[in-house]
Amino acid sequence: MARRLAAVLCRTFAGLLSFGMSGHGFYMCAASGLRQDSIAAAFFCLLPGLSFPAFLWSLRERRGANLLHWVLAVCYLAVFSVLNWRTCSELGYCSTVSATVIETLTTRPVEAMFAVAIFGFAALLLDRNRLRTTRPHAQSAR
Repeated sequence: MARRLAAVLCRTFAGLLSFGMSGHGFYMCAASGLRQDSIAAAFFCLLPGLSFPAFLWSLRERRGANLLHWVLAVCYLAVFSVLNWRTCSELGYCSTVSATVIETLTTRPVEAMFAVAIFGFAALLLDRNRLRTTRPHAQSAR
């Protein structure tokens, strides 16, 4: 019962965060206008925008959707880092690429994308353990 509740809470947090990230992505699209560096800016908007549809898919297919959340988070980190690198290199205050990536990793939107993936993975593990413990009972009843 506790695992089931923990899985539901993890899925709820993942859903709320993914909804927020999708809203953030749509807001950034509207605010940016996609004028400068349109390919990277489009991915900067699109990747978080796909977070909530991926969460909705997780209600049907948890493994594939969780993998998609991890891919979205890593790609979002990469795109955000590229945009940060271009900004800091133009202004001349970049130290290294890895420092820029680590700095980008500590921004709230990137942390939220990874939190969605982590909560989804935790829910997947909790549900998998619950399914493993209930399967022998279902087979013995046959």
